[in-house]
Amino acid sequence: MSSTRTRVAVVIAAALALVSPLAIRAADAATTSTSATAAAPSFTAAQVLAGVKKNSTTANKVNSKPHINTQTRAKNVNVFQVTPGVFAYTSSMAIDTDGSDRDPDPDHQNQTTFQDSNGRALGAHHVPFYVLGDDCFDRKKPCPHFFFKEHNIKGRQFALMFYKGKVIGSIFGDTQTANNQTTSDNDSRELGEASVKAAQLLGIPSSGTTGGVDNGVTVVMFSGPSWVVNGTNANLNANTQALVQKALDDLGASMGGTPPPRPGSTFEAETGTLSAGGTFDSNHLGFTGTGFANTANAVGAFVDIPVTAAAAGTKTLSFRYSDGTTAARPATISVNGTSRGTLNFPTTANWDTWATASISVPLTAGTNTIRVTGTTAGGTGNIDSVTIS
Repeated sequence: MSSTRTRVAVVIAAALALVSPLAIRAADAATTSTSATAAAPSFTAAQVLAGVKKNSTTANKVNSKPHINTQTRAKNVNVFQVTPGVFAYTSSMAIDTDGSDRDPDPDHQNQTTFQDSNGRALGAHHVPFYVLGDDCFDRKKPCPHFFFKEHNIKGRQFALMFYKGKVIGSIFGDTQTANNQTTSDNDSRELGEASVKAAQLLGIPSSGTTGGVDNGVTVVMFSGPSWVVNGTNANLNANTQALVQKALDDLGASMGGTPPPRPGSTFEAETGTLSAGGTFDSNHLGFTGTGFANTANAVGAFVDIPVTAAAAGTKTLSFRYSDGTTAARPATISVNGTSRGTLNFPTTANWDTWATASISVPLTAGTNTIRVTGTTAGGTGNIDSVTIS
């Protein structure tokens, strides 16, 4: 088990995001994940992270006292239940080398708290794992800090870890030292440590003495026995990574997101250009690609989206959009500079809810430019993508 250590930290500001529950044995993970992904649209890491951030509210906070950030020692880490049975926090990453035979941290011990399916200590250079507090220091129930035993979390419990646009799978592998320590030592009050392998997969300096980052790592933990990953030091990493996409899809759906369309002739709005005042944003759940087009609130505000048609002819353009206001936002649809009519974009339940509006237009073979121009003072709705059929 690991305890407090001083490191030279690499300070990096980053935003990250996280995961959802999935019930399957690790031995079956690769097969199940592949078939599920092939059968249904997939959520992206950016979409899920946006949902996690949106649900990380005061009302959803689990701890009543802030946790200590392992790397900086600041008391500024909180844990949120972002959807039933799924808990998330954003913190530092200090590097745990327990169970490893090289580059030990200052308090390195020979074994981790939890073992692989063969009873061997987890190797920090082989298995991506995260660290939680060993005891409830406060000796109260419920614990004022997030305490894993109160939330149906056990050893090898699956989690998503996000950092600078990357997402990996991780498991609960080690605990902090017991609470018969001074208040500066590790216990349930402290969060922000993970293994060498987890750091390497996320592109974080992985030395036990000089590695880590001060903040920006988001960990999303899935509770329950179905999220305990089985395997050995040789294959636990592969078994864990095989669950990532299924976890993203489950979490995205459980937080109310709308799956993206199936692959096909779909073109993302963010690949185009906007008139003055418009922005490409990613602050609402459920978008596809890397974001969506948010035009200026003005008559004549537009987004141009480049699309490619395999052959000339009349095609149906289906726009994926949202309009969380109380009034529809009709728009003129133009193809290669020629107006092809006005398309109505009715309101949706909120900005996280996406709908489809379609219009038939002639396209030429090859590249075409589709312009969506708002006809009211609100401009257009948020345009996510257009699909040709």
